[in-house]
Amino acid sequence: MNLEFLLKFSIVGCIGVGTNFFITWVLKDVLKSKKYFSNTIGYSTAMTLNFIGNKTWTFSSNDESIYTLLLKFLLVVSLGILFNHLIVFYFHDKMKFNFYFAKILAVGLVFLWNFSMHTYFTFNYFKYF
Repeated sequence: MNLEFLLKFSIVGCIGVGTNFFITWVLKDVLKSKKYFSNTIGYSTAMTLNFIGNKTWTFSSNDESIYTLLLKFLLVVSLGILFNHLIVFYFHDKMKFNFYFAKILAVGLVFLWNFSMHTYFTFNYFKYF
């Protein structure tokens, strides 16, 4: 793996994190929607942008049909949403951390999941699977 690849993935990820937090904040704090609904919409929107950015820029993937990539992506993202909610729930509801601090922890941990699964499974970057 080279530094350029990791940098591109991180830039796309940072755009996603900003989108995630902004949408979550607008829905939760401005529009007063439920926190887990807001978290889901923010995360899902960010992951959609991440798919487009990683497909076209980071991985430049054209090996598989868009439908196959999207199906793999949705599988990884669905599990990521579950992990995100479990982490936010644990740290916010059980450990009584601030909601946004719990969300930062979740984003960091789920980043590791997304990076490894999208690299090796979704976009099959290293052609190991």
